[in-house]
Amino acid sequence: MSAVVMTRTHVVPRGATALERASIRIAEAVARWAIARAELREDRREAMLAAIQAEQTRRPDPLATAHLLSQMGLRR
Repeated sequence: MSAVVMTRTHVVPRGATALERASIRIAEAVARWAIARAELREDRREAMLAAIQAEQTRRPDPLATAHLLSQMGLRR
């Protein structure tokens, strides 16, 4: 998850009406919601990429050594 910090705080002007104050609060809430969604999407993407990478990595065959030794006529 990325570390996003809201660095700007909105200062409500002294003569702001109730509608203006409410609008500023709503805008801040929408911005927090959008950032949270983007972070969740990024986390899901990273998890999916990690799963794909783990699936695509080649796993060693546990019988490969025995097979090679048997081809040479030796036992394990």
